[in-house]
Amino acid sequence: MGYTNGCYIPHTLRRNDIYYVYFRLPVRQFFRCSLGTDSPRRCRVMISRLAPYISMFRLGRMTRQQFAEIIRTMKKLTLQDIDLFVAGLNAEILAYVESIPAEARLERLELATSPTPVGLKEVSSSFFQNYYQDVLFSGEESATEVYFKKSLSSGFDIDGMETAIADAAAKYSVALHQSQSALSAFLRKDFAGYSQTLASMKQSIPVTFASLTTPSDSAEEEVLTLSEAWMGFLKFKSDWKPKIRQGNEKYFEVIKSVLGADTPVTNITRRDIKNLLEIVEGLPRQNKRPYNSMTIQQCLDLDDVPEDDVVSPKTVKDYLKLCQGLFSTYLTVEIGVFETPPTNSVRYEAQSKSYGNYSRTEMRKLVEHFATLEDWKKWVFLLLSYTGARRAEISKLIVSDVRFDDDSQWHYIMIEDSKTDAGTRQVPLAPRLIDMGFLNYLEGKRPNEKLFPQITNNTQLTRIFHVIRETLGIEYMDDYKSRRIVHSLRHTFITEAQKTNNTLLVQQVVGHEHSQIGQTQRYTHRYTVSDLLPVVKELDWSM
Repeated sequence: MGYTNGCYIPHTLRRNDIYYVYFRLPVRQFFRCSLGTDSPRRCRVMISRLAPYISMFRLGRMTRQQFAEIIRTMKKLTLQDIDLFVAGLNAEILAYVESIPAEARLERLELATSPTPVGLKEVSSSFFQNYYQDVLFSGEESATEVYFKKSLSSGFDIDGMETAIADAAAKYSVALHQSQSALSAFLRKDFAGYSQTLASMKQSIPVTFASLTTPSDSAEEEVLTLSEAWMGFLKFKSDWKPKIRQGNEKYFEVIKSVLGADTPVTNITRRDIKNLLEIVEGLPRQNKRPYNSMTIQQCLDLDDVPEDDVVSPKTVKDYLKLCQGLFSTYLTVEIGVFETPPTNSVRYEAQSKSYGNYSRTEMRKLVEHFATLEDWKKWVFLLLSYTGARRAEISKLIVSDVRFDDDSQWHYIMIEDSKTDAGTRQVPLAPRLIDMGFLNYLEGKRPNEKLFPQITNNTQLTRIFHVIRETLGIEYMDDYKSRRIVHSLRHTFITEAQKTNNTLLVQQVVGHEHSQIGQTQRYTHRYTVSDLLPVVKELDWSM
């Protein structure tokens, strides 16, 4: 369908050297209409201009008659089409006149023959000057006009444009006459006359394409959003059984939350699809308690989902399969929004459900990159790296949660919005955070103001982090095939802190219940900021 010299043109069919717009409709019928051209270049231009209308037609926003009228209008030759055609020819004329002084030398270099005798050139030039002059005054159809009609009719419907073609051909004949006048002047050794003719041609002959390439009748393309594409996909998949449809609609709620319901589908990239799959891998099974009573966004915001509660690899594959159906089958093959869909070459193999951690070298790269980010993004990721806190804990902080401890003479953050007693805790600020200017970030902010009001949901942080990780070339999986996402910053912090610190102190800093102390736990009270300082004081990822 639409193969020309091995080059595929979407939504086209070539028959008897004529191109047709051709595609399948959601009702299992086909639409076909001649484009009236045998030119691959003209066909590509028309299909490019028709692309938004094809999408609207297939989504039912336009009738067959309206779409056919748009095709008919595009097939009609316009003055702009003629101007573009002539501009190309004018460029060739100027190039020819500019090369006249080097013509004799080029004949020797390129043809390895003696130059054409000057006398013969003079006779030929004189003949063509007289010919162009005669046809301009005789009113007869010139060879130039015949050539224009033949060339333009191969790509356009020229009916009704004969007068405009004749006018353009006559003006082009003047340019041809000028080119021969320039040649005669050069052959007579009238170099001043040759230069004057060339300069005059440059001023009078339009060869600028920039002002001609914007279609005069172009309309602003209607952007297809993800939600709109999904509605069209549901119509296309009208044969889905109720159970399959219900399951896929539930999956789409997650897809919509991660990618954005109003996101133009053309803005969704392969990276976004991979990011979606990584997020899905960490989701809980929504048929288990307490997840079955939680919203989609609440499930997306969860950290530390137990391995036994995480969705199965089959579920992740089902998400990928649904995305392939939407982006590859429907948006690419069916309505031609993409030439190459964002799901292209995206694969998924079953991975470990556990979280991995980053090496010190990888953490150094990450932290160095975090330090280059602007405003809130910088401090969110640095706090995650130097406190071991969860995404939700950092995103919910308010300005007054950053406090000063009189005993230790040290700043700390107070994490209060937690579902467990252990989660409510004091976390000393690492020296590196203070050295890098975190306290300056607080200046001018009101005590009850959110520290990071720009964060609307935790998925936002995940998407940003995935881009950073990929940009730095840090692998998603570690050597043990464990997943490494933004939550792995917490795992890395805990792993590093436990190397040189008392386990109970580390547990309190990160909000874990004290373990392995048995009955003694009831007699053990919370450690102070002074006690907890060693956990963060020696931690410096930049080293």
